[in-house]
Amino acid sequence: MPYSFAASDQSRSRNDSYRAARWFVLVLGAAAALRLYGLDSYPFEEDEVYTLVEATHLFDSPLRPGIDARPLYYLLQHLLFEWVPPTHVGMRLMPFFFGILGIYATWRLGYELFGRLGAFAAALWVALAPWHLHVSGMARYGSLLYLLSAAFLLYVLRAYETDRRRDYLAALAVLLAGTATHPTFVFPVIGVVLALTLVGPLGQVGWTWPSRRAWAALWGPFLAVTGTAYIVLAAQGRGSSLRNFGGRGLEATIRLMPAIVEWLTPVMFTAGALGALGLFLLGRTPRQRRWAAVAGLGVASTMVTLFAASFVTNVYADYAVVMLPMVFVSAGGLIHLIGERVKQGKDVIAGAVMAVIVAGIAPSLVSHLSDGMRFDPRPAFRVIETTAPDLPVLTTPIALQRHYAPQLLGRELKMTAAHLDETLAGHGQFWAVVWVRRDGIVHDASGEVAAWLDRHCYVIHSHERPRFDYRMYRVDLYLCGTPPDGR
Repeated sequence: MPYSFAASDQSRSRNDSYRAARWFVLVLGAAAALRLYGLDSYPFEEDEVYTLVEATHLFDSPLRPGIDARPLYYLLQHLLFEWVPPTHVGMRLMPFFFGILGIYATWRLGYELFGRLGAFAAALWVALAPWHLHVSGMARYGSLLYLLSAAFLLYVLRAYETDRRRDYLAALAVLLAGTATHPTFVFPVIGVVLALTLVGPLGQVGWTWPSRRAWAALWGPFLAVTGTAYIVLAAQGRGSSLRNFGGRGLEATIRLMPAIVEWLTPVMFTAGALGALGLFLLGRTPRQRRWAAVAGLGVASTMVTLFAASFVTNVYADYAVVMLPMVFVSAGGLIHLIGERVKQGKDVIAGAVMAVIVAGIAPSLVSHLSDGMRFDPRPAFRVIETTAPDLPVLTTPIALQRHYAPQLLGRELKMTAAHLDETLAGHGQFWAVVWVRRDGIVHDASGEVAAWLDRHCYVIHSHERPRFDYRMYRVDLYLCGTPPDGR
């Protein structure tokens, strides 16, 4: 029988596909194990307690700004309450499954862009990323935003290549779902639209308007639906729900960009930037060159709009979760480029580079597994309960005390010396539970409260888990007033 090159190629292709599937299943299994670890062991964050309130009361929530401009996640959580109690695990089931699906969407996007090696690397970065681990174990919309962002990129790139109505409609459905999850979903979309307009399907740089079908099946309906939704909210006097209060001040704005890089880890941010740059300059297919533009401008538009928004509303670094698929997939593209240009032993060399990147994020990964990147006031509340539960307890946010220790006399800690003086004069003694980061007490930028506590109080208990990076999550318990030993 004559030798068939076609049969040999088909067999090799099938073997590569099976091999890729096996590696992906291993990554997915490791990702699930890492995420299952913290479902019950980590305490609630403040926002998770707010999720419980908002998912229970929905549009009648007593919290502001309410869910009017971001209802999707809370509606889903409300439905889940019919079957699952609001425990640590019950509240975090949806984020966990959205997190796993987000890894699959990342792998699928990477596979269409780069093939086996790049897809595996991209999925691995998400599986090990402390930021994605965090949102996958937090009862909030972060992992859903990530999933929808990756899915939107997959469908919109496919739609612009095929110009098929069904692909545009799939992109539209995901875009509307993402915007209904949180308004910041559109921040990277601005850069994506600009990139797809500036870089054509053949990889050429030049202005190319969206096709008539793109306007009819994607952008036109999206603008119509979101415009109508805004008009309805404004007519009902709820237009302010698009804003999260009035901004956190210049210092928080200045810290925003470094905080985003810190959440990502500098190593991963650098790998993503190098991958996008390398794909634009060295990518061998128009698809890769176009992706580089999408990722670069998508990340840039997210950063710029978050920075601008921080002057008029409260903005947090974790809002940048919507741009993470662009970073991780681009970092996967970096590994693809390395493997593409190595003649022999490409898997070994690519694996060595991946090992270096993993080593760079390992301290933050291990640190996250240690403390979940969150403060734990529960030990402090237990000390109070067994020592002097009748004294007032000043802490912020008060939501965690009301959730974990409602029997205590909790009061909101206001970050002023005058408030502390007034409390001391009225009660003689009180407890203060404060959160401490590397740069000092949280919400005490001036150091006024720290100085007052040093003068009038005594540290009774401190709690923090070991960390191996720059972050610190310590909870200090102070007894203020008469010294504990009567001195």
